This record gives sequence, structure tokens and C-alpha cells, in this order.
Amino acid sequence: MIPALSVKHAGKTFKRQNAEPLEALKDVNLEIKAGSIHGLLGPNGAGKSTLISLISGISVADQGSIEVFGLDVAKQTQAAKQIQGIVPQEVVVEPAFTVREVLYYFSGMYGVPAGERDARIDAVLKDLALSDKAEERARSLSGGMKRRLMIAKSIIHKPKLLILDEPTAGVDVALRQKIWELVRRLRDEGTTILFTTHYLEEAEQLCDRITLINHGRIIKDGSLKDLQQEFSKNVITFELYDREATALSGVVADGNAYHFPMTDLAKDMRTLTEHYQSNIKSIRSEAVSLEKIFLELTKD
Repeated sequence: MIPALSVKHAGKTFKRQNAEPLEALKDVNLEIKAGSIHGLLGPNGAGKSTLISLISGISVADQGSIEVFGLDVAKQTQAAKQIQGIVPQEVVVEPAFTVREVLYYFSGMYGVPAGERDARIDAVLKDLALSDKAEERARSLSGGMKRRLMIAKSIIHKPKLLILDEPTAGVDVALRQKIWELVRRLRDEGTTILFTTHYLEEAEQLCDRITLINHGRIIKDGSLKDLQQEFSKNVITFELYDREATALSGVVADGNAYHFPMTDLAKDMRTLTEHYQSNIKSIRSEAVSLEKIFLELTKD
């Protein structure tokens, strides 16, 4: 199956007046599976926005290649753009037009047939709770409503790849939850989503796979489960009712608790429960949080 996104050895350097050139991306390799939500995480200045600008065709890589569903972004730029939708960090709306007019314009720009536009617009307005704002001018919308309109613009043509660059920044909890629901539904309907966020709990909730980038380089890539397993203490912690019970080989006492080295969670849990049976008071496997992984990998 063709990947939704394939980035191979991509690099980008910016020339700066009266300063050394800035190497924003360095030999970046990234592959995203179709129909998934992929988190792109990193501190400010890590290279996330530069990479997004290359993927979306706004900027051109100095070396390497980028393909979106098999389309070379540098050589087949227009075709690659047509199957993408992007919500940038900055709120950008067309102030003089109504919400419906904005969506009608963008649906036409992305090739939605004229006979389908009204129905598509109505559906998107409903999805983002904008139906009652359809005839209002974009300039009169609140900040949260403008953010919804930006998302509506990006999905009006049913893109195969949707890039959400911090879509929930500055929005209230209710809207954040609504965006999460929409993102999951779009994924379930087959849309591939590249998602950036500074809210790490958001990435934990939404993303099927996570890529960490820092100083222009990919420093880690994998599922949350794989990352947690790599960075966790790999121990099972438990407490006993009867502390005089015969100890299992490998168990280490730590105050009122005991630790057992973990190699295979299901197998090791079974070993402990079979040995101690009803004497186990509590048992848990502590997975390290994404925040701790992020801080560990991005510390200088």
C-alpha cells in the first residue's frame, strides 16, 4: 500500500542576512501510514513548521524527496496540493465574506463540483456547529468560531491528507473536545491526519503514532506504547497482604511495595498472580507519560 506521506532525506537551509545560514531540517525521513493520526511533536524552533511547509508545497526542500500518496510534491505540486487540507497555526479568514461564501469559494478552488457544493457546505457547517453563523461575515466571528471556519475550509474538499498545525491552541475545552471528535471521525472515514500540538495529553489521546523532532532532526518515531515501553522502568509494582509469604525469584522489596522486572507484561502478570494468588493487595505497571519522554528526549 502506498504510504500517505513519504519523506526521504529531506533538508532545508535558510539564508540569513548578516548571519550564518540556518539549517532548519537535516536529513529528515518520515513515513505515515494511510488512515492514521500521526503526531508531530517538538519544542518551538524544532523544525515542525518548516517540514509542514515542505509537505504542503508552500516551500521546496533543498534536498531529498517528499511524496503525498505517491505524488512528488516538488514535481507534481498542484496535484499534491489538491488532495491536502491544512489548518495553520495563525488564524486567517476572509473578513469581507460570509462564512458560506468563504466555504463556497474554497470548495470551488479545490474542485468540488458545483452541484455538490451546497450540500457539502451544509454538512461541514453542521460538523463544526457553524450552521447558525453561515450568513455572518467572517470578521464578526469570535476567535473560536474563526478557528472552526479554518478547519471547515481545510476539509470542504474531503482531503486525503489533513494537516492540523496546533488546531486547538487557544480554544476552550468544549471546542477542543469537538475537534477531537471530528479528527477521530475523519480518521475512521479514511482521512490521514498529521497533527501537531503542544498539549502532550492531546497527542496521547489522539495519535496512532508519534514522531519527535528537535533541532531539525527526527529523534524518535513510534507508537505511544512502544515509546512508553522503551522509556519506562519496565517493572511491575505490587503490594501484599501477608509480607511473610515466600518470595518469588526476582522480586525486590521497596518499603511496603515490591518490584518485579517486566519483559512481557501479560506473561509476567500471570507469573505473579499464580505465585501470590489472593495475597496480592494491589498490582500495577507504571507506564511513563509522553510528557516525561518528550522532556527526556528534547533536553539540551
